[in-house]
Amino acid sequence: MSPPRYFVPHAASPVEPVPCDASEVVHVLDAFRLEPASLGEAEWFVCTDVVGQLQLIPGSERARLPASVQAQLAHHEVASGKPPRRLAATELFFFSPEVVEHPSNTDGFNDPVYLYGTLTGPWPGNAVTRVNGQLTVTRGDVLAGFAHGAQDAFHYVKDAESRDVPRAYHALLPGDRADQLAQGRGLVLTYPAVPAELQAHHAANGAQVASVLHTVLTQLQEDARANQGPHAIASLELPVPSRAMAIADLELRGYEVKGDLATPRPTKGGLVGKLAGWLQDEAVRVPREAPPPEFLELARRVLPLLPGWPTETERSLRAHVLAGTLSPGTPVLRPTVPRAPTPPASIPPRLPTPPVRSSDWMQDFIGAHGKPGGAKPRLTQLQPKPAPRPPPAKSSSPATWQADFAPAPAAAPARPATRQQEKSPAPPGKKPAWMSDFDD
Repeated sequence: MSPPRYFVPHAASPVEPVPCDASEVVHVLDAFRLEPASLGEAEWFVCTDVVGQLQLIPGSERARLPASVQAQLAHHEVASGKPPRRLAATELFFFSPEVVEHPSNTDGFNDPVYLYGTLTGPWPGNAVTRVNGQLTVTRGDVLAGFAHGAQDAFHYVKDAESRDVPRAYHALLPGDRADQLAQGRGLVLTYPAVPAELQAHHAANGAQVASVLHTVLTQLQEDARANQGPHAIASLELPVPSRAMAIADLELRGYEVKGDLATPRPTKGGLVGKLAGWLQDEAVRVPREAPPPEFLELARRVLPLLPGWPTETERSLRAHVLAGTLSPGTPVLRPTVPRAPTPPASIPPRLPTPPVRSSDWMQDFIGAHGKPGGAKPRLTQLQPKPAPRPPPAKSSSPATWQADFAPAPAAAPARPATRQQEKSPAPPGKKPAWMSDFDD
């Protein structure tokens, strides 16, 4: 794989082939049409498998998708009320970031942001691979990517565990310079990774997107206040994606939270205690919690205030996103190969949650950005840290080989076969049992 210019593969991470199998995906993240249509395929689905890896499935394989995934597609198409967007590109990459690094004490305003995750591509192609690495973009790129992509977010069914309608957001980010983007190369579709344990019913990533946008907006506001930047940014009242996390952070900083007000805890006596009290801020108000759409709206409001925005890179990138049309156009004709009849789709059994992958490789990049004695960067964790493995338990039972010499247990007497009862029809007003297969 030849990655885009602004993506640096991790030297010690292997490059793995990507076997795309429609029958093995569990969730859909996105749907779009690629122009010009490659090899006769126009519509594509971005999906995840059981371990959360991205897979790209052509629209012609829709019938091979599991029934639960087909149900997600049907709901999205009806709920969104519009055809999928069109991407005019000759080369696409797909990126799933797990950690976002926001450098501190930088000189500019629209500063770089480092995203660490797995890159898959290039697509279309015959040798699609994936590799871990770092993608470098700017703060404005992050805000614009999610703000512009929000209108085409993937809709899921609202369940009892979701306060808002769950959606899968994406961001189209620049992986190369403007001249390459103008040729349709170096486009990176980005889908923030969702922990596997949160993907029971869907792969909505609104919480992850809100966390990333909140950190970017916070740093822009801090720079605006420190360097006499745009007053509209400096005076913004920023909410938080999680009020509980904000309260926990204030308590770690030595505040006592009561209701909406956080006051400094009483300090100890002596000179050290007095100095700590002087250095600590006065009482602060606990920010309110906001849903992802509000952070996306804040990103739209802040973008025109960035100096020099939109950049040439941004204009070249957005020119490749076109509105969807009801008519997909005339596909490229190619000889068709007769296929065996497709078996009816079935819902796969729920597999156990896979273990969290190690993210130690990211420290190679993060450590290279730091300066001795400098301020530590802010990290937005999109995936939980892997828990240490417990030591193997010692068995107190005899060795298993001894069981080979034990006498065989007596066989239980066979019971007479009972006549199978006929299934009674579902009572009026109650769904038949087979309908519950689509509840996931």
